[in-house]
Amino acid sequence: MNDNTKTLCYSYFAGEISRKAATQIRAFLAESEANRALFREWEAEWKTGHIPTLYQIDSYKKLRRRIIRRHNLRTLSWAVGAAAAAAIGLILMLLPGKGKEAPQVIPSIPNVFTVETRYCEQTKVILPDSTLVWLNAASRLSYTDEYMTDRRVKLSGEGYFDVRHNPSAPFTVEMGENRITVSGTKFNACAYPGEGEVEAALLEGCIAFCNASVQVDMQPGEILSYRLSDDNLKKYSGDVRSRTSWLRGTLECTSISLDRLLARISSIYGVDIRYSGENTQEFGFILNLKESLPNILDALSCIRPITWKQEDGIYYVQTR
Repeated sequence: MNDNTKTLCYSYFAGEISRKAATQIRAFLAESEANRALFREWEAEWKTGHIPTLYQIDSYKKLRRRIIRRHNLRTLSWAVGAAAAAAIGLILMLLPGKGKEAPQVIPSIPNVFTVETRYCEQTKVILPDSTLVWLNAASRLSYTDEYMTDRRVKLSGEGYFDVRHNPSAPFTVEMGENRITVSGTKFNACAYPGEGEVEAALLEGCIAFCNASVQVDMQPGEILSYRLSDDNLKKYSGDVRSRTSWLRGTLECTSISLDRLLARISSIYGVDIRYSGENTQEFGFILNLKESLPNILDALSCIRPITWKQEDGIYYVQTR
């Protein structure tokens, strides 16, 4: 086995590796399951013989999130794509020629990097241009190795963005068919799949929200809510700080209906909450994200006329 590859992997575990070396490791992992198993052995061996510094731990976590999928060790999605592209290219090379036809050009497949958070987990991401992103629970952020050219990311869930200013290269957040475009600013975006709404709150700078139906510019202090089912859009001045309360470990709702609050709790905690009752009246509520779900529902029942029960992992909530 190549000792140089092992040395590179040790540097990777320590969070100290160049972009070129990371490419070599990705190619090594894409070759075979045996290589991936060996990589795991080296990782365990390195952890046993080293006590990493806090800086190394932080660097290692950031790099690991970029090139390894969740659940133990998973091959890079973009590395697999690259390997598939190489295989296609090889097949084409082996096909019999057809006269003097021009050779086919195989389009390059962008390498995709994905960062995900579990339920009730948050994390910070540093993009290649030093743009900072904080991801809320059960969220996913992805971008390609063409990021420095197009500054485009895809978001599922919720994220707070502190975008590096670059007027010549706008920054775009895609949330399904909807997108937010900026040059440099601070804003919160929320697009959990199960909630049927896209929200944005602007703290600094300016952003443009658009899709096939609408295009709206936003100014600092404004909040936007877009309902997917009927293209209903609302933009208003409000407490934008409350929209980033999850960064401080709470969920602050100055005015929200019960069904919307339960939908957000369902997204964050990863549970099935089924609500039956009226949704017209809005109210304020502050939720400590470190509390258990039963404690939250008990607290909610003290300020709203609701009862709840759990059966087979499903939470049933109804008005009294």
